[in-house]
Amino acid sequence: MQPKRVLVALAGTSADPDIIRLVASIAKPAKAQAIGIHVIEVRWNLPLDAVMEQELDRGEELLESAKKIAEQAGLALETELLQARDAAAAIVDTAVERKCDLIALAMPFRKRLGRTYVGRTVQNVYVNAPCAVLAYRQEETK
Repeated sequence: MQPKRVLVALAGTSADPDIIRLVASIAKPAKAQAIGIHVIEVRWNLPLDAVMEQELDRGEELLESAKKIAEQAGLALETELLQARDAAAAIVDTAVERKCDLIALAMPFRKRLGRTYVGRTVQNVYVNAPCAVLAYRQEETK
């Protein structure tokens, strides 16, 4: 696969550095543009443009950290902080608007009721994205 534009969805989990490095290994040889986004989900009882200082500060820190990790991997990462009702819809919409041909997401290893758990956001992006989706799951820590 030789993507031209890769959207990296960053959730602020321990898996984010892994997905950034993985995207760098894909994007650099293809000379692809990489865009990192973090979506702040706004509850329905708040206006969509509500100022949520704590979440905004955390999102900005997360994106700055992502840029540093990308730089260390030799990748220029453009970043954007979004607010939306649903993270998956915002990720898919951004990929469409930016004409991305790959969406990369990461998830930490989690189990629920004894089974590996894939979150709602990853599932919805996987199902609704019009482009290729790379879902990276961390390995189980023992």
